[in-house]
Amino acid sequence: MRVIGLLGGTSWPSTIEYYRTLNKMVQSRLGGFHSANLLLRSIDYHEIKSRYSDRWDEIPLLLETALRDLDSRGPDCILICNNMLHKAYDLVASNLNLQAPVIHIVETVGRAAFFNEFKRLLLLGTKFTMEDGFYAKCLKRFGCDVIVPALSERDRIQEIQSQLASGFMEEIYRDYFRNLLAHYSDTEVDAVILGCTELPLAIGSADASKPLLNPIELQCAEALDFVFESKKV
Repeated sequence: MRVIGLLGGTSWPSTIEYYRTLNKMVQSRLGGFHSANLLLRSIDYHEIKSRYSDRWDEIPLLLETALRDLDSRGPDCILICNNMLHKAYDLVASNLNLQAPVIHIVETVGRAAFFNEFKRLLLLGTKFTMEDGFYAKCLKRFGCDVIVPALSERDRIQEIQSQLASGFMEEIYRDYFRNLLAHYSDTEVDAVILGCTELPLAIGSADASKPLLNPIELQCAEALDFVFESKKV
């Protein structure tokens, strides 16, 4: 089995979800005791997160260094286990010349939305992701329009995300998202993007009346398609 490289630690709780998801998908495909062939390069998330607000221009170089290190270890494809870091990846991708293809998290969402004919998408994520616009710009190429929650809701989502990224999960977080998504149940939203890799820790399909687009699952599925079918990404 070919090797999937994970650039993780961003955050560590969501990186665990990548590990869990990939192994469950491999076992589902192959049965028995089969598990995923993985290579993890785990970075210190503090070095990234502490630069979000006022030193964003330093993040692409940090990402570039970590990706080059991971690529040098010989994976056959790479997953960046973080939504926002794909904005930084887009800024350096043309100069990287990596041997392994990077399976772009937002593009996997776009392909899933296009396949399911979802046109209007509610984006949940970090406040940076919801407000920056890089998600909407990418999804526009797939014929999708993106809306985001109100400011007070974005603030609360950010508070919860920070707790989840630190490894703290409380049932009140799930209750909050259940109520938030109920508010959008009667709107012209076709699906909800869980645009932060921590959000699946607090939001499941039972919590929403609208379809959920889980980028972790979409990324992992495309990585395994690549591994098993030599599909070009």
